Amino acid sequence: MAAKLPLMGKHFLVTRPQAQAADFVSLIEQQGGATTCIPTIEIVPPESWGALDFAMRDLDEFDIVILTSVNGVSAFFERLLENNQYIGILTQIQVVAVGPKTAKALADNHIKANLIPDDHRAEGIVAALLEQGVEGKRILYPRAEIARSLITDSLTAAGAEVVAPVAYRTIMPADSSAQLHRALGSGDIDAICFSSASTFNNLISMLADDKHQLLQGHKLFSIGPETSAALTKAGFSADLEPESWTLDALVTAMVDYYSE
Repeated sequence: MAAKLPLMGKHFLVTRPQAQAADFVSLIEQQGGATTCIPTIEIVPPESWGALDFAMRDLDEFDIVILTSVNGVSAFFERLLENNQYIGILTQIQVVAVGPKTAKALADNHIKANLIPDDHRAEGIVAALLEQGVEGKRILYPRAEIARSLITDSLTAAGAEVVAPVAYRTIMPADSSAQLHRALGSGDIDAICFSSASTFNNLISMLADDKHQLLQGHKLFSIGPETSAALTKAGFSADLEPESWTLDALVTAMVDYYSE
């Protein structure tokens, strides 16, 4: 008889955007878990491309480009192509990727990340760049609208010129609230997986006054410290956080959690 897979009999709510959930869902299902996908964030363009397009016109004048998400990579290359710019110029610039998924998205666009910090957070990027020195450097940082100011503030304080145009926004999907109420009220969900602070914060907003009632009895799995901090700030706590902050590591931690 075949061995029982470690996540068999468990049902997970995945809150990632629909277009980005497939790999995560596949990892869970390979371990026997069932999934329901209800996005709590939707990725949309900035209200204007003007600031990003203006910065990218003089791309060859930057020393460093920082990309902190797959969404940032997508927006960045979309505007390169839209403005008929030569992608090869990036081979002459230090390209920083926050983690392996962002580095892979760059590789898919034929650009290799020159720096991937061990700490896959803004803090890791800042530490790695401060170690090499940034005084006098021009840095382009296409960012999410709600991104923390840590990268900009820290590198500016160290003597860099940081240009940080908005590359994308995250909003709440219009039809997810009712779906969340139904799914969490059904009793079928064992755990909710959060891949960013935004996925959790938006879920809480959508559940509104029902949040404590609907989250009771559900395990809350966080991808990393920033997401866990959002849970704590809202009066909840993460039942699980992997040692390294990737979706692969989260699924591995989930397997260990239920195996115990």
